[in-house]
Amino acid sequence: MLATQLYAKGFDDIVIIEHNPRIAMKIKVSGGGKCNVTNEKVDEDNYLGEDGFLKKVLSSYTPKELLNFLNARNVHPSIRSLGQYFCKKSADEVINALQIGIPKKAFLLSRKVLSVEKKDDYIIHTDKGDIQAEHLVIATGSNAYPQVGGSNIGLSLAKDLGHNSQAFNPVLVGWTVQKDQFWMKELSGISTYVSIDVGHKKLFGELLFAHKGISGPAVLSASLYWKKGLVSIDFLPKLSLKEAFSQKKKQVSTQMQLPKRLSKLLLDSIELKDKSVQDLNSQDWEKLALLKAYPMSPAGNFGLKKAEACRGGVNTQEVDFNSMQSKLHDKLYFLGEVLDVTGELGGYNFQWAFASAIVCTRALENSLVKQNT
Repeated sequence: MLATQLYAKGFDDIVIIEHNPRIAMKIKVSGGGKCNVTNEKVDEDNYLGEDGFLKKVLSSYTPKELLNFLNARNVHPSIRSLGQYFCKKSADEVINALQIGIPKKAFLLSRKVLSVEKKDDYIIHTDKGDIQAEHLVIATGSNAYPQVGGSNIGLSLAKDLGHNSQAFNPVLVGWTVQKDQFWMKELSGISTYVSIDVGHKKLFGELLFAHKGISGPAVLSASLYWKKGLVSIDFLPKLSLKEAFSQKKKQVSTQMQLPKRLSKLLLDSIELKDKSVQDLNSQDWEKLALLKAYPMSPAGNFGLKKAEACRGGVNTQEVDFNSMQSKLHDKLYFLGEVLDVTGELGGYNFQWAFASAIVCTRALENSLVKQNT
């Protein structure tokens, strides 16, 4: 995004160093290959990071502005669910749109960055020789999805240049379960709409039971905020307990409006025998209330290969939100997920990446224009 903006403004002395043989591999696999490019509503509450920093950068480039940019390049994402915009055909639409105006010679592919040092200019040491640059932009993402090239090289480069960072940890990822919840593994392939309370956040969406534990959009977003300890799952998020079980002569299981196998195993897990609602005593109602606040403590997560993003990154207190420039070195910039900012599932991380690129574009444009006059 940064390169396509700068080339469009006439700045052509730019190279993109990419260790993969093809560009934008993470875009290619995102959103099931359809690239969940942004969301209808985006603000700092959808992210883990420093609020002031987030608010300033996100307000600089809105989802509407991103959609206008894509529309002008004949890409017309549409809302599929929960305000999430996806490409109509494939993620290649976004990749192709971002390449417009960038010459092939600008892409230095299959080139591994080893380290960087600051002299008069920046010297980038790669496995195919050194590159000297007046300005250096580090937009290397995190080490999520190592199978398509995710790595922690960005934190290594930041450390070379004296920056502090938080180690990357996988998020937007499924949870493994403790022994008490092993019954969930028997439901592999079944999904249901839930809300999950984790810390100060409540996340809504589908929960998917998997052979390792639980996954699905609600769990993936909740994993961003979970570090350890209990979470609470509401299996009946659209109804109060009395609304859900209002028909006194009918069995509890038939009124749960959940897949039958899930209803049975849930009742077993809360040690409640299936019976008609009119036969429930006060202790039964207390057990039934657990369906609205089912407590569980995840054992861990599915790991980096399944994670769509990572928590952690370069300390944003060391970066100027007006330009994305380092506060330690002139002409050094950090963009996207390499920073200690992570969004929920739903297009938020792409919007963050593009917004940070636009802020940097404007700063570089001003700097380069002044430099040339």
